[in-house]
Amino acid sequence: MNIGIIGAGMSTVGFTANLKGSHNISIFEKAKRVGGRLTMHSRVHRNEIIKFNLGAQYAKASSSEFKQLLKDAGCKTISGTILDNFSQSIIKSSDKYIHQNGLHNVVEYHLQSQNIKLNTLVTNVNLDQKTLSFDGAPDEEFDLIISSTPLPQFNALANINNRSSEELFSKCIAVGVLLNDDALFKHNCYKNISNLLSWTSLSTAFCSRSPTSITIHFTQNVSNELFDLEDLDIASIAIDDIVKSLGINKSSFTNNIKVFKWRYALCKKDFTKEGYMKISNDVFAIGDWALGPRVESAYDSGKKLANLINA
Repeated sequence: MNIGIIGAGMSTVGFTANLKGSHNISIFEKAKRVGGRLTMHSRVHRNEIIKFNLGAQYAKASSSEFKQLLKDAGCKTISGTILDNFSQSIIKSSDKYIHQNGLHNVVEYHLQSQNIKLNTLVTNVNLDQKTLSFDGAPDEEFDLIISSTPLPQFNALANINNRSSEELFSKCIAVGVLLNDDALFKHNCYKNISNLLSWTSLSTAFCSRSPTSITIHFTQNVSNELFDLEDLDIASIAIDDIVKSLGINKSSFTNNIKVFKWRYALCKKDFTKEGYMKISNDVFAIGDWALGPRVESAYDSGKKLANLINA
């Protein structure tokens, strides 16, 4: 079967890892690398690479299968301690898996044998003709089309008028900052920092071989409120709240910052019982949005669709 997949994320891993039989699979990814919202950003600072872990900070594994998949790709558990700032208690870190170069490396590892076309933007999905259109390339026809993008993005590509799909998601804002000094941070990670910030972690939580940076995630409601602000304003709000909530001296932070925004990030739980959405007999949509806001949910969504095709 000739299969075209839009997006190279964890749900695509779940599909390709569990699909049986011989198929011709083409994966189209608009970015320059795979991983989607698992992305890590980096930049050079004084001949060293700063790592800003702005995507999913970690992945939890409820099944032995997914735990092994993470370990096979080189994942380990978070280093150091995690403090819940609201309760002032240390929380479990042994169930939270990270990768020293970012969780997108899990996707990269498990899709390395697949035919992935990077920097390839799908501009339209023709449901009747089962074709994908591209920016500057001929249309391609497939026996089966699968979208692993957020559902509103797929609806736009396929000209499906379903505004309710927007309600599945909330926005997410992450801020990365290079630190001058991390001595005042008593823990590697902090959860429930304040009413503004849900999570922050030092780069030492996943990698000790780079200049120390900090990643800060806003809460769901605040991300929605601040989404259209300028990056410098967003970073200033994040830093000021860390200073206030954790008692960190503002001189610990540099002006070297990176802000990243996801319009379709956090999703609701149990949107579908099946774990995927059937658009037509030959077109399906998969992703964490189908099951819940976890990295493993994305994998499970792809796996459930593969099992349907296998049957």
